[in-house]
Amino acid sequence: MWVEVEIAKHGGALSFHDFMELALYHPRHGYYSSSRPRYGRGGDYLTAPTASAWYAAVHRHWLIRLAAVLGPLTVVDVASGDGSYLAGLLERETASFLDRAVSVERSDALRAVQDERFAGAAEVVPSLQEALPPKSAAVLHLSELYDAMPVHRVVQRDDGLSEMWVAAGDGNLVWQERAARPELGDYLRRHGVSLESGQIAEIDLHACSFHRRLLRWAGVRAAVLTLDYGYPAGRLYDSRGRRSGSLACYREHRLTRDPLAVPGEQDLTAHVNWDDLRHAAEAEGWHEVGLYPLAELLVRAGLTEVVEECGLGLAAEIDGATYRNRQEIKRLLDPDGMGSDLKVLVQAGPEVAELVAESLGNPVPPPSREAGSEE
Repeated sequence: MWVEVEIAKHGGALSFHDFMELALYHPRHGYYSSSRPRYGRGGDYLTAPTASAWYAAVHRHWLIRLAAVLGPLTVVDVASGDGSYLAGLLERETASFLDRAVSVERSDALRAVQDERFAGAAEVVPSLQEALPPKSAAVLHLSELYDAMPVHRVVQRDDGLSEMWVAAGDGNLVWQERAARPELGDYLRRHGVSLESGQIAEIDLHACSFHRRLLRWAGVRAAVLTLDYGYPAGRLYDSRGRRSGSLACYREHRLTRDPLAVPGEQDLTAHVNWDDLRHAAEAEGWHEVGLYPLAELLVRAGLTEVVEECGLGLAAEIDGATYRNRQEIKRLLDPDGMGSDLKVLVQAGPEVAELVAESLGNPVPPPSREAGSEE
């Protein structure tokens, strides 16, 4: 098994964080390095942009409305996958609402797909640092970026916090426990979290600092929409709901709980701690516009108007096309599925926060604490 060879290079064991990095992003064998579609109906799971073209259509309607007050926008899709989101924005003539379209995708294989798909209509880059910062007002779209970032895995024992490692031997991958590095315990204490004995949890030590860098790149005339699965720390680490953590594995639209099985052939994901992204915004002087279920965000962004404009409202003739489109919209709004489970955290820089809030039907967001505080 390729991963055993990689683990042997590191002395026979890796922290789960490093194992997850290999399993997802190894340049040859990693899950996201494959040219095979990983999401969508023919992949392993659905994301909102790939579940229905209506997702991007509603965003396009909202962006046009926002550009009317902010001017042409730089729209950046981070962790863009196959480019479905930007393709939906560019499907019709761009008119004047777009200044630039930038697609950020780490996978070489998926960037090749996008290069062909966009044919120069969007900039396709492997990292945000390789794109010039926006000169116009910007909107950054992050769809399931943070839940695919490698995490440390810990378990609380009676004698203290242990970190979970992955070891190789005799053709199998097995768990090991080692004393947790101090920063993992510091993270939990900083968030006011006390794990129960035997409770497992995932920790992303880098989400806050990564988000701060992203906000700095965007500038003060920008909004960031983070679409993901997650909870604030108090709920994320509540043993009554997640005693075994939030780590999940997806393959062929089936959920499993064994992250050591078939490395590189299944997706590994852990829920986001929204408080990390909130702390990042506060430290940069940004405002929180709202944390919405996906369905609510789409309604606020203009779903009803888009449906009516496309002739699919209550007065529409019920034919096959109407039924199919309504079913796709229903998938995005499903209160027992992604319409409720997926959340969208909307944050805005100080120069545009009021206008972004108004565009989503919100009151003016309160000011953040003083910028420049410690991460």
